[in-house]
Amino acid sequence: MKDNWRDYYHKGLAAFLTIAMSILFFFMVFRFRELRIYVGLILNILRPFAFGAVIAYLLSPLCNWIERWGGKALQLENKPSYKQEKYKKMLSGAGIVISLLLFCLIIYGLIAMVGAQVIDSIRLLIEAMPEYIQRMSSWLEQMVADNEVILNYVEQYSKDITEYVQDFAKGLVPNINNIINGVSISLWTTVSVAKDLIIGLIVAVYLMNSRKIFARQAKIVVHAVFPVKKDLPPDRKQTAEWILYEANVLNNYLGGFVKGKLLDSLIIGLICMVFTSIMKMPYAMLISVVIGVTNIIPFFGPFFGAVPTAILILMVSPVKCVYFIIFILVLQQFDGNILGPKILGNSTNLGSFWVLFAILLFGGLFGIVGMVIGVPVFAFIYQLAQEWVRKRIKTQRDGEKKEKEAAT
Repeated sequence: MKDNWRDYYHKGLAAFLTIAMSILFFFMVFRFRELRIYVGLILNILRPFAFGAVIAYLLSPLCNWIERWGGKALQLENKPSYKQEKYKKMLSGAGIVISLLLFCLIIYGLIAMVGAQVIDSIRLLIEAMPEYIQRMSSWLEQMVADNEVILNYVEQYSKDITEYVQDFAKGLVPNINNIINGVSISLWTTVSVAKDLIIGLIVAVYLMNSRKIFARQAKIVVHAVFPVKKDLPPDRKQTAEWILYEANVLNNYLGGFVKGKLLDSLIIGLICMVFTSIMKMPYAMLISVVIGVTNIIPFFGPFFGAVPTAILILMVSPVKCVYFIIFILVLQQFDGNILGPKILGNSTNLGSFWVLFAILLFGGLFGIVGMVIGVPVFAFIYQLAQEWVRKRIKTQRDGEKKEKEAAT
């Protein structure tokens, strides 16, 4: 009777869960727009935690290195256990403080050194834009002076631009309220992001301080959900051990790629700044920042950065624009064949086709963030697929071998 009750209980629970999941699925399909709004609201609320998690993830290796270096300097292994715990807590706090101070100093230095010059470059660009348009129009008119048909089109195009600018200036005053509202929204967005970053720094402190506790708790949860199987063959890992191993592999892929790509982009930006400064190109700092930032995106990043910056240089000097394009081609060959593999160590082991596929897939799903993390994440998925295929082939070969041995 007791066994029958358990049987009915499990069948009823399975039926209930099936019906509940079906209702939930139809609700998600027919209420997708409302669901997306609520999901977006939740993500906005959790955005400071996302910032804090990213900051903690990037700074944790530095914090761990400071703790190890401090432990060796203090020779903790030679001290009593109660003193070791005391010094470890002190080193942990010192590592967190030093890591965050270095992070804030780097951000402040970038803003102080780069921000002012970028703002000046943008201001000069806006002031010189009418002159650049007039210069480009004159240059086009000289090129097509022998062709009256094309010349008429160029002249008409120049007149259309002039009329558009005049109409825009006339409509600027009536629409001043809308402009003010747009500026207010932009300022509010900036303040909101700054607030999230400040909260993210506080969250990062808690995450780095509790990172070892969270790691132990995650391991305990994995072992609790996937208990040890006694009848497992000796050549196979326990499920919990396999999950923890693959999580460590994913961490190595993602952490190594992102950190290496940041260092690689910084070096590329500095090389670009040196070249543009020596060649006395316009907006050298602005161009270098754009090239360095867009270089974080694999494959498409150089094109994203080179096209708008080349257009800026073209407005000032077509000859320097040609030099800049040649320099970018040489720089990207140097980055793709020498600097990038040296820093990243070919950590992804993906072919060019799969790199392009990963960028397009994850970029379409998650935008710029997907383009950055798509390659290491897809490399991890690719590695899992390879392991599964090899395991299946090995199993099939072992089965064939056993059948041959049985037949003989």
